[in-house]
Amino acid sequence: MTVRHISSRIQPVLESTKWFIISAFFFRVVLEISYRGFVTVNFEYAGFILSIDYLKYLESWLIWICLVIASPKVLLKASDYLMAYLLFSFFTPLLVYYGLSNEDREHLYILLLGFLVIYFFRIGRPLKIPIINHGRVVVYSISAWSSLAVTGWLIMIGGLSYFNLDLSRVYEFRSDVGELISQWPMGYLNMWATKVFGPILLIGALWKKKYWIAAIIYILHIVWFGISSHKAILFYPLLVIFVWWFFRSSKALAIISVGMACAVLFSFLIYMIFDYKFLACLVVRREFFVQSFLAFKYYEFFSSHEHIYWSSSFASPFIDYPYESEPAKLIGAYLGTGGHANNSFLATGFMHAGILGVMFYGFLVGLLFRLIDSLSNKGIPLWVAVASVIVPFQSLFKSADLTTALLSHGIGVSIVILFLFRSQEKHVHSG
Repeated sequence: MTVRHISSRIQPVLESTKWFIISAFFFRVVLEISYRGFVTVNFEYAGFILSIDYLKYLESWLIWICLVIASPKVLLKASDYLMAYLLFSFFTPLLVYYGLSNEDREHLYILLLGFLVIYFFRIGRPLKIPIINHGRVVVYSISAWSSLAVTGWLIMIGGLSYFNLDLSRVYEFRSDVGELISQWPMGYLNMWATKVFGPILLIGALWKKKYWIAAIIYILHIVWFGISSHKAILFYPLLVIFVWWFFRSSKALAIISVGMACAVLFSFLIYMIFDYKFLACLVVRREFFVQSFLAFKYYEFFSSHEHIYWSSSFASPFIDYPYESEPAKLIGAYLGTGGHANNSFLATGFMHAGILGVMFYGFLVGLLFRLIDSLSNKGIPLWVAVASVIVPFQSLFKSADLTTALLSHGIGVSIVILFLFRSQEKHVHSG
């Protein structure tokens, strides 16, 4: 029996609704076990408590089951991946945290309202958008020259003197190198290079089977990580490679929950067997539950304090910002940590304008999803469309305000790239 024959028999199972639900349940159970057995045990002092109200616990399961049933199960358009990723990366740990820590019900439902607004406004007929000839040449040229310019600039300003590949020491180096590499306007270009231009070059290399170029691009990300000490830069290429490897031949979105469950389970078992906390702290606490904790803290603070109505960004010429420090530091001070407490666009939507801010952001993100679907229906494999936007949208889902994500984190740039990527070729699903 050939590998292709085995694959053809497995794919229908992976793409089935039954398998999607089973894998989702597995992920949720693993998250609950890791929260009980690792997060609360080691970080109760930081607010990660175990305080179960069994009515809320049951409620969290019922809401979550409804979201899983309503979620896209297979990849038919790019936003299907984004919706499933948002469900598993943000709302599943949020509901686990809500059910196990007796958090505020009103705040939870405001967040869910934002999700529902996205869900409905992404639906619609594709928008008619013109195609630019030779757009891909422009994309590759800009991405290559920008990546080279960023690398050269980082070296020129002395970035190599801060070079560090030890994940456990990144915070030591980041505080020293942060201001140096964030100088305007290079701060924007640095982020675009790591989140958009580098991944786009990697996508192009994988698409055209130029694997030696793909290896060079990944080495470039290692250099960028070594200078900046931002861990995520190491994992952006791995996310692109994973999307390329799996979705060339499959449409099964269950792989998202399976992959996350395996990462959580592996790091938790390492902790249980060897008492090694670093990996579980990075994956379980930092990647999944910190965002949930901070989402409720944003609501807790801005429910009793003045909203800022975008006075920290584009509305600053017209509206006075009511606080002394920026929002992320404001919440950090509120929690007593003094750090930057960044959070999802749904939390910052409430920060700006309460429930209306959440609904407004949900509406805009739903339209962005629809725009991405419209841009990716001409001559682009679905995996290319997903891989092109997943890194900047990951920042939006977990740690960035919408206005910041559009500009600084590269969502706007990635959408322009999708626009230029389009061609007159017939829509394809692999490559």
